[in-house]
Amino acid sequence: MSHTLRAATAADRDWLWTLSRATMKTHVEQTWGRWDDVEQAERFQKNFQPQRLQIIVVNGHDAGLLHVERTPADIFLASILLAAEFQNRGLGTAILHSLLAEAHREKLPLRLQVLKVNPARRLYERLGFTVTAETPTHYQMRWTP
Repeated sequence: MSHTLRAATAADRDWLWTLSRATMKTHVEQTWGRWDDVEQAERFQKNFQPQRLQIIVVNGHDAGLLHVERTPADIFLASILLAAEFQNRGLGTAILHSLLAEAHREKLPLRLQVLKVNPARRLYERLGFTVTAETPTHYQMRWTP
């Protein structure tokens, strides 16, 4: 699926909170047993740094969030969230292919972590990521060129 990326701004905060709630609530409930809107909204606001985020755009419509951290040692996919209407349409795969191509060009590993209850793990494994460690709630995964 064709997409572009644009820098997030402070004006995206409400939309990103809505996206985060819609995409993560079920996973949080399954992992920790509850979702508290007030607590989660406070956590979101405290950690909201738009200068570190990109908005995924498809046909002029905001479709998701991409947060990637780059260091000399690796590329870390901190977060990818897709609105429901853009899920299961190849968009996540396309974005990951772009990151994998960058990692290959730069000869850097691409890392991420995923909640154990998140079915996205299957996509990451299909693309060649392997589990390198785990916590009670997450799998740490890595792809190496």
